[in-house]
Amino acid sequence: MGFAKQASVVVGLVSGVVGLFFLFFPQLRPDRHQPPPDQSADVAKIELNPSVTQGNYLDYADQKKDGFTKEQLARVGASAFARVTIVGYKGKPLTMEQQVVDAKTGRVVGQKRDFIVTPSADTVSHRWPYWVPLRPGRGNYVMVIKVLDENAASAIACGQTKPFGGIAGLVPMKPPQVCEGA
Repeated sequence: MGFAKQASVVVGLVSGVVGLFFLFFPQLRPDRHQPPPDQSADVAKIELNPSVTQGNYLDYADQKKDGFTKEQLARVGASAFARVTIVGYKGKPLTMEQQVVDAKTGRVVGQKRDFIVTPSADTVSHRWPYWVPLRPGRGNYVMVIKVLDENAASAIACGQTKPFGGIAGLVPMKPPQVCEGA
């Protein structure tokens, strides 16, 4: 019985020392297996300006006009401002993509992946501006805004604008439904 008491005292002392060690140095504590964080993204509150010069768009988007010619600043296009919210992707690079879809054919007639964002917090929400030059003639187009995780099979978020026309105006027709719930 004396051996059991001595062993329990030694185990208690060792446990106490290890506990204090991890209390004072938590960065050395072994990680527990935690479930992956809930991950989601949302493209919402999309506001469309169907006819705006690139210069006015740059003003609305609080961007500099340095390096643009007068002709470029006078070009007419469509702009959109969207609220993008990203949850659970802290430190993971995500690509922002913009597409222009022709309502008549359903084809993508313009596309760019102009930047990668790496969220610095578990939840981030930011206003994202976009601008595209109007296509010649009349038409019916929608701008599609996507958040892409290159490791995922598809976009993790998608939003689309209301229809807008070409330089000569809008041809009324039902736009394609590219994003769910749009």
